[in-house]
Amino acid sequence: TYIKSLLTYREKSQKFPNMENLRLPERMFAYGEEPNGERVNTYHKPKRIETILDALDPEEVDFLRNMTFGKIISLAENPSFPGSFGQFVIVRILHVKKKYEICFLFAGKPVRMSLHEFARVTGLNCKKIPPKNNKRKKEKLYWGELFGSLKFCLVDLAIEMLKKRAVKNRKTRLKYACLAFTSCVLLPTSHFPRIIPDHVEMIRDLEEFLAFPWGRVAFEMLVTGIKKKDEILLSQTSVALPGFVDAIQLVFMEAVPQIKEVVPQPENVVWIESDSE
Repeated sequence: TYIKSLLTYREKSQKFPNMENLRLPERMFAYGEEPNGERVNTYHKPKRIETILDALDPEEVDFLRNMTFGKIISLAENPSFPGSFGQFVIVRILHVKKKYEICFLFAGKPVRMSLHEFARVTGLNCKKIPPKNNKRKKEKLYWGELFGSLKFCLVDLAIEMLKKRAVKNRKTRLKYACLAFTSCVLLPTSHFPRIIPDHVEMIRDLEEFLAFPWGRVAFEMLVTGIKKKDEILLSQTSVALPGFVDAIQLVFMEAVPQIKEVVPQPENVVWIESDSE
């Protein structure tokens, strides 16, 4: 199996300069005692990006590709690594004191994912999150203007409305697409994600919405979700993670380019192998 290839690659890799003198953070699991789980089960489905794009007009797709989410959209055209790769990586996590930083051990090398690495590989705006605009509390909720009498809206329903052109106004269609993107790509917490109400109020002004540091929000969700997993949870057959988990793959591909030689490229995306909650 390719997992054995990963282990072989790690064992045969040359030692990094001065690695003997580098004091690494403590491992969560001792060498050779890592759990043999099956996969990381993520709520982010890369194929949903394609579904969103397929529901839009060419001009609308070009708009999305040229905005803050553009790099992720282009990267989604490449296949994701299998969920078993995610499991292989996650159980080799190191204990790091910093709240918003995680570190994995691969081929004797610590692979770090801090805000800096996340921003570089995703191209997302990762600036500080601005304080909430309290003026909006006095305004009529924008939800009704976008979604009418719906109490909630599944992302799949919003995409279907775009596809069937139930929504015709160009700017409103772009708002639907952006809301679907943040809810099911950057910040998913369910296999059946809903449009996030707070985001609806923010997208009243589309330009302001696009200028928001979504990268910072997505990064904090992902890192927090990973750090909540203790030894017991990581020892389960399947480890569920919220947020944009593909960022881990992107960080690894940048830090260890040779990894593409030993991890197979599946024909279909299989990071997610279950649709259950």
